[in-house]
Amino acid sequence: MKQFIKNTLRASAFIVALGMVSCDALDLAPIDYYGDGNFWKRKEHVVSYMDGLHKNLRDKIFRHQYELGEARGGTSNMGTAVDGTSLNYQSMVSQRLTSEDPGITGFGDYYGVIANVNIFLQKTKEADYMEESEKSYYLAQAYGLRAFYYFDLYRTYGTAPLRLDPNEVVNGNFNPEDLYMERASGSKLMTQIKADLAESMRLFGDNNSFDPESRGNKKSYWSKAATEYLAAEVYLWNAKVSVDDNAANEADLAIAKQHCQSLMDNYGLSLMDNYADIFDVEHKGNSEIIMAIRYMEGEASNSNGTYMYNYQTGAWKTIGYNDENGNAMGDTLQVRTSGMQRIEYLPEFFFAYEKGRDSRRDVNFLSAYSKTDNSFLGTVFKKIMGHLNANTNSYIWDADAVLYRLAGVYFMMAEIANMEGGDVAQYINPIRKRAYGASWNEATDAYVNGDFTQNELAILAEKDKEMLGEGQRWYDLNRMMLTKGGDHLVFCKEGSKDGQAPILNKSTEAYKVFWPIETEMLNKDPKLVQTPGYENAAVN
Repeated sequence: MKQFIKNTLRASAFIVALGMVSCDALDLAPIDYYGDGNFWKRKEHVVSYMDGLHKNLRDKIFRHQYELGEARGGTSNMGTAVDGTSLNYQSMVSQRLTSEDPGITGFGDYYGVIANVNIFLQKTKEADYMEESEKSYYLAQAYGLRAFYYFDLYRTYGTAPLRLDPNEVVNGNFNPEDLYMERASGSKLMTQIKADLAESMRLFGDNNSFDPESRGNKKSYWSKAATEYLAAEVYLWNAKVSVDDNAANEADLAIAKQHCQSLMDNYGLSLMDNYADIFDVEHKGNSEIIMAIRYMEGEASNSNGTYMYNYQTGAWKTIGYNDENGNAMGDTLQVRTSGMQRIEYLPEFFFAYEKGRDSRRDVNFLSAYSKTDNSFLGTVFKKIMGHLNANTNSYIWDADAVLYRLAGVYFMMAEIANMEGGDVAQYINPIRKRAYGASWNEATDAYVNGDFTQNELAILAEKDKEMLGEGQRWYDLNRMMLTKGGDHLVFCKEGSKDGQAPILNKSTEAYKVFWPIETEMLNKDPKLVQTPGYENAAVN
């Protein structure tokens, strides 16, 4: 818990670099310095702090999407990449997590950013220099962001400390022992998440704009639509998943459906005609995007170089692969990279696409083949990249990380329909039809509604093709079920991409749906207890 307390204490200092506020950024020496005494004096301070909260979100997006959302979801290879480099995140991928090797530490370092949100909420509520109508928009964003972080903690740990008030440190209490906190129950966390979502919705009111103050953000700032998407996720999860003392409540399906329908009806959203355009730097904030994490040349780079080959020094260059058509493999994507490929998806994800017809295959993957016998060797994930700056001959990793988009709403609606005994095909087929484009044949390509199991597996399979790399699959496996009210797919062989064995063995590994806390944190905070099941767990 030491890092949790350290981050909270840092956040209390109110050191703000305009547009760069974060717990992590507080380790730096900002150009623009503000203490509590001379900050929070005018609207510009509120706006700049909110900019900083979005910088916090950007700092955490790779953790949210890959580390928490995919690494444990049966997506990734073990050992060596096609590039010849050693792959990272192996304890996560192999489910070999213990208190000595927990995969992530310090509750994901989320409490520093939560502390920043809490400070923002308190100080903005006290801002007598702003009209209540002005404050509502910014408070609505903050409540949405806090719900987002606590929902991640809820799905990751089941139970976790719940801190909502910065007063202890703001008022000068820097005694770490007074700041220790026990883990709140699952029901308490879920109650708070729902309360924050409700308050966010109330404060947004009728403000359905993605950019109400005309800042040109192109859907990179939290909005009412983002709160609705998160609310749909939360209520769908709570309808299907029991956590700690919080039992799944199927009545929440209706609320999830209400939010999904609102997203489809009230925000001017539509599926892009071309799948590749969703992620292209020339189409930021397009009609399908609900919320994206913004990257810009000269400002910040995304993390997707982690998926990429190294043409300069890696095996990609020295071995000399060919693609499947026999063309020489060089720096095919013109990335000019000097990094290393640290993540490679399982080949089953690549081979799931229909070659030559499903456009998503070649948007998502570059495949590599042996120069000697043209046998398949592996892939590089290229879905979200950036652009080549011709003037500097350097690759710029400035494609946005897509957090929420309309296709995700369609998949949630499909799950809801399946739970209600309805037709899921109406939500699967528009996405599939877009992928097949001009080659689409309704008679042979369209999904036909089946029984619960067939539908649930069809939703997962289509979502694998559509949303890989967007932080979904681990959560999908823990929410979706083989039969209604039955085992979640994480415990079923049907949930693994090769269909051979479940991701987790229910009889011996059920506790692993949640993550452990590291020993160091437990030793330093007497109020914390280990995630159940990991107390005496050893590496198998």
